[in-house]
Amino acid sequence: MHKSRFLLRCFLKLCVAGACLVAAITTYRFLLHPLIESAFSLGEHASSIVRRTNMFVVVVVSYWAFVHYYERRAAQELSLQWRWIGLAAVAGSLSIGVTILVLYTTGHYQLMSFRGFGQAIGILATIWIAAVVEEVAFRGILFRILEEGIGTRAALVGSAVIFGVAHLANNGAHWITLLSVTLAGLMWAGVFIVSRNIWVTAVHHCCWNATIFMIGLPLSGENWRAQAPFETISRGSVLWTGGAFGPEDSLVNIFVSLAICAALWRLARRTDSAPKLSGKAG
Repeated sequence: MHKSRFLLRCFLKLCVAGACLVAAITTYRFLLHPLIESAFSLGEHASSIVRRTNMFVVVVVSYWAFVHYYERRAAQELSLQWRWIGLAAVAGSLSIGVTILVLYTTGHYQLMSFRGFGQAIGILATIWIAAVVEEVAFRGILFRILEEGIGTRAALVGSAVIFGVAHLANNGAHWITLLSVTLAGLMWAGVFIVSRNIWVTAVHHCCWNATIFMIGLPLSGENWRAQAPFETISRGSVLWTGGAFGPEDSLVNIFVSLAICAALWRLARRTDSAPKLSGKAG
């Protein structure tokens, strides 16, 4: 009975956290932002900047408020760990950069031209905000609360599969996408386990995505290639290039992601970063 109550409390916490995040985003997007836009007569460009900035603030503040008022604890996972953040930025770019480099050297990708960085800033801001939202939702809320209830291993698998399923509606998704994005979910959960910090995980996620965009490739089905600094074309089988979904769906990336996940899991075990490795709820 005690176990059932504990799991029920975790499920309730998960529902409350999700509701807080969705309510905060919805309230700002459909109520507050139109009021701000009207009150200050914002043009399209200014409105876009204000919307992105405030959306970032809303997501972070809503998560902090949930932790502070519902969980009644300090949100240590929101502390700024600059050394880890810098390391995560490099690691995020290198993690997907290995796949991209292999596909360049094997002739599956070809660099055509350099356009400059003029159109990239707005897309990079969008990529950063999207990474923060996803890390708050999938690692800060979903994985962390599942881990409390069912243990690290089960939470890793469960949250990663949900993360994968959530991307199946993206443009270019096919049968391999569930595997590739689930592995990405495992990877970022692994980064969170090792660092126990949302900013570290979000920076790794952002730099992974930004590297794909900057080189001129599809990003999880998003076609921002015209705004990318580099123009790159793909040649060959979708299984190798990733097709319209991008390099994340490449078979090369599947093997690279498996290696990264294994390394993160090993690191977590060595550093005792995963307190429930047995899979039992605490």
